[in-house]
Amino acid sequence: MLVSAEATAWEREQNVVKLSPQVRTLPHGEAVEPIPMEIARAFLREHRVVDNAEALQALAYVIAGDDRRLISGAGDQLYARGDVPRHGQLGIYRQSEAYQTLEGTPLGIELTKVGVARHISSEGDIVQLEVVSSHQEVRVNDIVLPLDDLEQSTELIPRAPLNAIEGRIIAVPGGVRFIGRFQIVTLDRGTLDGLQPGHVLQVNQQGELINDPRTQELVQLPNTAAGAVMVFKPYDHVSYALVMQASNVLEVGDQVVSSVD
Repeated sequence: MLVSAEATAWEREQNVVKLSPQVRTLPHGEAVEPIPMEIARAFLREHRVVDNAEALQALAYVIAGDDRRLISGAGDQLYARGDVPRHGQLGIYRQSEAYQTLEGTPLGIELTKVGVARHISSEGDIVQLEVVSSHQEVRVNDIVLPLDDLEQSTELIPRAPLNAIEGRIIAVPGGVRFIGRFQIVTLDRGTLDGLQPGHVLQVNQQGELINDPRTQELVQLPNTAAGAVMVFKPYDHVSYALVMQASNVLEVGDQVVSSVD
């Protein structure tokens, strides 16, 4: 008999038997194939991560539009304050999600691109820009950054991390709750944990909590393998990854681990 959430009230009074999960080795036919980098580039053109609020405050930002307008669009001119390169296209970004562990530890802040601009003139730390294109209105306090250099190989070759990794799916950019194949997810592990582009992690889902029909003990069934994700853009504390396989619908909170034979 499956135990509902109400059982947690008396769970503390009983011993819970936990069954250990087993490592699952994928047959050759299920091996994760290389992915074209264009899938990752399309996402990375629109998203990036800064480490913390202090780093965010140090970035250039929009202070006004022409004629003191609060919002601007393609073809409009605006003013920014801060260190802005004079050459090359500039991305205009808006603060999106503040990433944190499931326990609440801050991990980074996601920025979402709202437009592209070019430098016109500078006077001190005040910079005049022209909005070249936008798919949302540009607002005061939006962030101005050089566009990411996306020059990478044409595909990512999947491989296992060199060290043991254990983490969680903490978000799905765009706010989707249920996750399927070829969707992007955010992990609470990054380069400081040993992750690099191309690293593949197994996704595990928590087993059910059941009653043993004979002893009436609460038994925690082992985690089950539910899919695989490939890291394509790691930052210090978080990583963006692509769901390559999903035998079940994945969710925020699912565990990711490096498979160790």
